[in-house]
Amino acid sequence: MSGTALAAWLAAAAAAAAGQTFPTAVERSFDEMKIAVPRADASASQQVQLQWFAVNGPDRAAVRAEDVRVISRVRGEGPLPRERDPQLSADHLVVVSSDAAGREVDWRIVPDPRLIRAEFSDDQGRLTGRLLQRVEANLLVDIPDSPDIVRLRIYAPEWGGDGFVLRLIATADLR
Repeated sequence: MSGTALAAWLAAAAAAAAGQTFPTAVERSFDEMKIAVPRADASASQQVQLQWFAVNGPDRAAVRAEDVRVISRVRGEGPLPRERDPQLSADHLVVVSSDAAGREVDWRIVPDPRLIRAEFSDDQGRLTGRLLQRVEANLLVDIPDSPDIVRLRIYAPEWGGDGFVLRLIATADLR
């Protein structure tokens, strides 16, 4: 994480600890985000489906969403799934839910729907794998069933040597 991004994140974390609004972080540490943003222990859930049109590029972390549209919000059956030890990888996304005041109230790890793994064989029958990225994808995410949640921020992880750095790639307004 760059020095400027780290300073901005630390200032935001201090504001969050003081009960103030947590500003949108364009770049943040996954480990620090896990500490600063709680995971809601909701007895009811909802599933949000987003249609996502993204600019395609060779470096998926540099891809910026051009358009994210809410397709549906459906009340779930029962509580949110509980993960004991959530593990992040490069083929996942982190979705952070926030309220109208900008407070981040929950986060979830979801598979990145833009990615497709493909295997091709050469003339001798040897398989090689490639990672392809779709320009359009539908993202499904389970969030707490709370009318207070009005925005979802979608982050893509990048390995930073000693941990994942999250880069903001899309925002969806649920209002």
